[in-house]
Amino acid sequence: MHGENPVNTSPRTRRGLLLIGALALALTVTAGVIFLWSDSDDHTPAPPIVSSAIPSALPSTTPSPAAAALEPTLSPTLLPTLPPTVTIPPLDWTHPTAGPDEIAAALDRPVQLIDGEDAIAREVDPLTISPVRTRDSVMTYTVQPGDNLGAIAARFGLDESTIIWSNDRFYVNAMRVGLELTILPVNGVYHRVIDPQPVAGIAELYSVDPYTIIDSEYNALFGTTSQTVLPAGLYVVVPGGQGTTEPVYWDPGIVIASGDPNSGATVGDSYASFGAGQDGSCGQQAVTGGSMPYSPPIHSTYSITQDFTWSHGGIDLAVPVGTGVFAAGGGTVIFSGWSDWGYGYTIVIAHGSTLTLYGHLNGMLVGCGQTVRAGQGIAVTGSSGNSSGPHLHFEIRGSDGRPVNPWNYQQF
Repeated sequence: MHGENPVNTSPRTRRGLLLIGALALALTVTAGVIFLWSDSDDHTPAPPIVSSAIPSALPSTTPSPAAAALEPTLSPTLLPTLPPTVTIPPLDWTHPTAGPDEIAAALDRPVQLIDGEDAIAREVDPLTISPVRTRDSVMTYTVQPGDNLGAIAARFGLDESTIIWSNDRFYVNAMRVGLELTILPVNGVYHRVIDPQPVAGIAELYSVDPYTIIDSEYNALFGTTSQTVLPAGLYVVVPGGQGTTEPVYWDPGIVIASGDPNSGATVGDSYASFGAGQDGSCGQQAVTGGSMPYSPPIHSTYSITQDFTWSHGGIDLAVPVGTGVFAAGGGTVIFSGWSDWGYGYTIVIAHGSTLTLYGHLNGMLVGCGQTVRAGQGIAVTGSSGNSSGPHLHFEIRGSDGRPVNPWNYQQF
C-alpha cells in the first residue's frame, strides 16, 4: 500500500527496542560514575548496594510493576569483628635438677671457712617444718557420757599422762560425767605454785630446763630469770615436763576392817564398805566365806584393750554385750548398782582383805550382802558408764584400797 512504513513495526517490537535502549543508557551512566569515583581524591566507601532478588530463570514476559513491588529486598548483615586468635607456644619448664645423691652429698659436705673466718654452723635438719598448732592456750573440757581418759587424750592429741598431770588425780581416774578437765596445748605438766617458788625449782621438779618454762608462749614470764620467785596460786605450763607416775586410782571411800567396827573389839569377823552414799553402795557388810581372786572373771573369748598401768587401775577385757561375768573368788557383795564415778553398773566383792571390782555391766545377778563362791555368775557385760565400747573393767584392790596388778593373781 502506498504511504505505508516498509518495516512492519508491531507494538511488541517497539517495547523491546525501548527496553534495550534503557539498558544501554543505564550501563553508560554506571560506567561514567565508576570512572569519576576512581579518578577522584575522595575514596570514601560507597554505601552498600541493595540488590534485588534475582530469579533463577527469566520469565517469558517482563513482570508487571505491581508484581515487582512485592519482591523482597536483601540487606547485608553486620557481624562483630572478632579479635585475632593468638596461639601461645607451650613453655618448656624443664630445668636441670640435682639428683638425690648429689643433694645428700652437698648437705653432708663440711662448711668451708672463708679467709680463715668462722662460718655460721648449719643445722643438722636443713628443713624445719612447724607443727600445726590446734590450740594456743589452756582450755577447759567437760566430760561427756562415754568419755574415758584415753579417748579424751586422743581427741586433743595429748598423752594420757598430760591429762593426769594437769588435773586432780582422783577426779581424772573417776572420770565423772560433767567433770571439767584442764587441757594443755602441748604435752607436759600444768603446775600450780602452792608456796612462792623460783622458776628453777619448778624446772627441777619436772626435769626440764628453766628457760623451757620462761620462753614458753603459754606463760607470761618473758624477761624473768631462773631465780625469779613466782607467787602462790600461779599456774604454769611446763612443756615436756615429766610428773610423778605413782598409781592413780579412784577412792570412793573404802573401809576394810577386822573386828566389830562399832566397839573396836576383835571378834574374828571382817567388815567392809565401798562407795558410801552412792546408789549401789551396800553400806557396811560383814565379810564371810572369802577366798583369793584366782578365778578368771570372763570364761568366753576376749581381747585386752587396756592393760594395768600406773594411770589405769584395772584391766579391760573386750567382749560382746551380754557376756557372762563370774566372781574371781568367794566373798560378800558390798556394792551392787550404779556408780557415780564412771564405772556405770558395778559389782564389788570383798574377799577378806582383798576386793574385786567389775565395771561397765549391763545387768547384775547378785545383790547387797549376798555371799558368792568363786566362779559363780554375777552379771553380764555391757558398756554402761563412761565406756567407749562393750567390755569388762576388772580391778583387784588390796587392804589399803589401792589397785594391784591383776596379773599377780591370774593369767589372762
